[in-house]
Amino acid sequence: MADGGAATQTNAAVAGSDGAVVLRERYIIHPGRPLPDLNSPNALAYAVDDRRGGRPLFALALAPDLPVRLATIQSMRGQQFASVLALIDYGFAYWPPLGRETVLVLFERPSGGRLIASLEETFHPLSDPDYQKIILRPLVQGMEELKGRGVVHRAIRPTNIFFMDAERTRPVIGECISAPPAFDQPTLCEPLESAMSLPEGRGPGTYADDMFAFGVTLLYILIGRRPGGQLRGRDLIRARIANGSFTALTGDARFPIAMIEVLRGLLIDDSQQRWDLEAMKLWVAGRRLSPILAKPEKRAARPFRIGGLEVMSRRDLALALADHWDQATAPVMDGQVEVWLRRALDEKEVAEAVAEQVRQASFPGAATNGVTPDSVLARVCLRLDPQGPIRFKAARFLPEGLGPALAVASMRGKDVRAIVESLLREMPEAWFEVQTTFDPANVSLISQIKQIRSHLRLPQPGFGVERCLYELNESLPCLSPLVASEYVLEIEDLLPALDRAAKQVDAKSWPADRHIVAFVAARFRFDVDKQIAALNSPQADTSALGLLSLLAVLQWKLGPEALPGLSGWIGGLVAPIINSYHNRDVRKSLEKEVPKLVRKGSLPDLYNALDDVEARQKDLDGFAWAKAEYAGAEQEILDMEADAANRETQALRIGQQSAAVVSVMIGLITVCVFLALQVW
Repeated sequence: MADGGAATQTNAAVAGSDGAVVLRERYIIHPGRPLPDLNSPNALAYAVDDRRGGRPLFALALAPDLPVRLATIQSMRGQQFASVLALIDYGFAYWPPLGRETVLVLFERPSGGRLIASLEETFHPLSDPDYQKIILRPLVQGMEELKGRGVVHRAIRPTNIFFMDAERTRPVIGECISAPPAFDQPTLCEPLESAMSLPEGRGPGTYADDMFAFGVTLLYILIGRRPGGQLRGRDLIRARIANGSFTALTGDARFPIAMIEVLRGLLIDDSQQRWDLEAMKLWVAGRRLSPILAKPEKRAARPFRIGGLEVMSRRDLALALADHWDQATAPVMDGQVEVWLRRALDEKEVAEAVAEQVRQASFPGAATNGVTPDSVLARVCLRLDPQGPIRFKAARFLPEGLGPALAVASMRGKDVRAIVESLLREMPEAWFEVQTTFDPANVSLISQIKQIRSHLRLPQPGFGVERCLYELNESLPCLSPLVASEYVLEIEDLLPALDRAAKQVDAKSWPADRHIVAFVAARFRFDVDKQIAALNSPQADTSALGLLSLLAVLQWKLGPEALPGLSGWIGGLVAPIINSYHNRDVRKSLEKEVPKLVRKGSLPDLYNALDDVEARQKDLDGFAWAKAEYAGAEQEILDMEADAANRETQALRIGQQSAAVVSVMIGLITVCVFLALQVW
């Protein structure tokens, strides 16, 4: 398991009538004592007893069908926070309610409960002095603590604020590790570009994203109700596009004039102008800053109609085209969008870019080069809204959200074809092309995406979608059905999990499906390309030897010393390797030797016995000698048969010659006799 893991018998055990799990021989987590008031959207809360006493705790059992923010867990573990919910410890353990292993994370238990359970709740706002003392200053401190530890939270929202004291005077920012970044965030708490993405495709984001969510949270607490009034979903996003997020979210709400400056600074849609933490701290300290006025979206002279909507701006049009994908191709390809951009919006440069995309689709061989109506529409959406997400059919994701988007779709059984096709059509590169500012951090991401695409184009085990999953998600456990119940996150845990799985599987199945091979290729730090190439061979003996070699290298490098279950499993699959030897005595010897090696549990020893270089060369030399000897004997037979045929032909020829001579002699004698009689 990962650092600090607790899946082994020494670190996690089941105790008590309620199936309580003991973590690190200290924390007793009770699945029979749920704490629903402390649940997260994708993780359930349970009571915890600490054998050493101390502060009260609770545990979150994370959903096993979501990728874990392990790096964030590790960076926050054991840290002292004043205004952030303290993450005490974590581990991996079998969790009875799920019937499998999962991640258990321990937090300090807030005795004052949650600020609100739902965004639909309303409450009486605090007075301005109480608001600044009880809410604003502590939460600013929490934001500072997060940034100081390098944590981009991505889960700051009104429903994730807790009070550590029963008097509800010590607010803290709640957890952020139970789901992918921003996965649980309401769209109103997200900046526009990520609000328009699928929750799993929002990516890790930046501190600017956290500052926007912080602004929404402050606004909710300030007015005592959900920002944005009755608007929800796409209607709220369209209102934010048209009027700016500050105006759309504040609406007709009343709040102290002094807070207008703060909210304008935090809720501005341009992330480059949005207040950062330093600006917020200056304001709290009493320094008043110049108000920021958002630049309104340019509006068209007349609307563009699609799907029953009337859109008035470029960004709104991109949103509408993507939401009505099946209807959007025609107006793009027949020039309606271009004409509207030129005449109604006076956006000649964007109109020309759209026209160029359409022209490329009309070139001969365009489809062969990957230019399709869908790819044209996706690129047009990027031209209309460069800051928005990649939109391709049903997929909506920012480039940094590619990994979580692919992982969530795979883990939850969703269709990944739209994401895969967008990668093959080079949509991430198209997104980077339309950006107006260069971020050096994107260089490594672009390089990684190109490498991922090369894996995606190879269908063999060890590549394809599975390889992309593990390359893009360092904290994704192996999803193979053979080991899925054990939450195999680290490569060191794969072979022990397969060893245990050997007791329950069909002995004729292979202990290395597509997920396992891809997991090894992505996580094992040694080169196993040769082993994977052999495993993918169409020849049964080479493929079986490749499988054995791959797993043997893992055991040699990582242990454990003995894997009797896995060895027995593989031992039943090595017949093609044994049969690849030509010498009958060698085959019989190996058939006797394999069971002994299987009981030993050493895959390297089994591999060395089955593919001994000297024995293999001796077998090949012997086979070559036998073939040569056989060929020589066969040639002798052919020569003898040829000699027999030659002797028969020669005898026939001699007979014919003799008969001819005899005939001539008889003829001469006859003539002589006839002449003699004439004389007489």
